[in-house]
Amino acid sequence: MDSNNSSAERGENTKKRVSTLYIVMCALLTAMTFAATMLIQIPVGIGYINFGDAVVMTSGVVLGPVGAMAVGALGSSLADIATGYMVYAPFTFIVKGLEGFVCGLLFKKILVGKSPYLRAVTAFLPSAAIVTVGYFFADFLLTLFGFMGEGGDGAGTLALINGAATLVPSLIQVGISFAVAMAVAPKLPTLEFMSGGKNR
Repeated sequence: MDSNNSSAERGENTKKRVSTLYIVMCALLTAMTFAATMLIQIPVGIGYINFGDAVVMTSGVVLGPVGAMAVGALGSSLADIATGYMVYAPFTFIVKGLEGFVCGLLFKKILVGKSPYLRAVTAFLPSAAIVTVGYFFADFLLTLFGFMGEGGDGAGTLALINGAATLVPSLIQVGISFAVAMAVAPKLPTLEFMSGGKNR
């Protein structure tokens, strides 16, 4: 009986440690995403290129889908608000949250047991595509409905032009972020490893 109680207590203590570690890592990576988004900003149109995606992709490897979704959604959208790009914040919340979720899900579920670099590529490429396509639609919708001051006659054509104009900057952004995340993320321990389980 005592042995069973001790095992149950150890299990509960492990769960508490994992939960605490998970919350701490989520908060740390959210702050890093916020900082990476704010510290390097290259103005493009009414938006900007940043490299917070590198942290979001890395979060997918370390935290898995739910934690990375929170990191991407909160860290990136708060940076938009803090730097005066509030009109983008709702789009960023959705796009970067989806980026983190898909990245974490694919890394956790696809090619399990294979090289972490191969798994990272498999997770990062679709995530980068989500960002590129997501901001195309963000600028398209913002123009179409006049939030960028260009609504009215011909808004549909202008919306397509503005949306297309984001593709090259977005590809530069996710390309550099992809390279940084590939250099860093596969070498980092996963949350399971930090809590005493297997690393990959």
